[in-house]
Amino acid sequence: MISGNFINIPNGISFLRILLCFPLIKYLSSVPDKLDYHSLENYKHELSIVLIIVFAIILSDILDGLIARWMNNVTDFGKLIDPIADKMAILIVLIYLIQKPGIEGLSILIFFILLICRDFYIGLYAIYFIKKYNISFDSIKSGKWFIGSSAVMFLFFIYDPLLMKFYYIKWYFYGLTLLLMGYSTYEYYSRYISIYKKEKR
Repeated sequence: MISGNFINIPNGISFLRILLCFPLIKYLSSVPDKLDYHSLENYKHELSIVLIIVFAIILSDILDGLIARWMNNVTDFGKLIDPIADKMAILIVLIYLIQKPGIEGLSILIFFILLICRDFYIGLYAIYFIKKYNISFDSIKSGKWFIGSSAVMFLFFIYDPLLMKFYYIKWYFYGLTLLLMGYSTYEYYSRYISIYKKEKR
């Protein structure tokens, strides 16, 4: 059962991240999925707002955890709402990027499928430990690094016409993000197995 006071500053920041998803939908939906360098000028306002929102989401994700630990306000509800806010923002950007034509859209679709499998696996174990042992977990550091790397990768895919000769940077971050996805999943698995064995003793 989720316990603890859910009305506090860190959880409020997480809620703010959820609210930021609505303008993110609005402005991303007004930008064509296929952009070239010359058409960027026509959508400069929308793309600037998207950039500001994404950075605000990243900043809020960093701040809520730091403030929660600093104020000793880490709650079970906060552990639940934080990843939900992250996944909502990621899902919105993924839906936009999947519509890109060619190898880009296909690559993002593969990433999306892998992410669903990863989160289903992690979520299933998390629910099991909450129901069976009343234990909830903080996000692991590699999981936060994965979220951060995903955000940077998404920005490079959105603003790829600006990369010009450096277009390969987005593929570098794509590979790095996949590696962090695999590593963080392994760390979650190791933690769950370790605690399961401890509880069984």
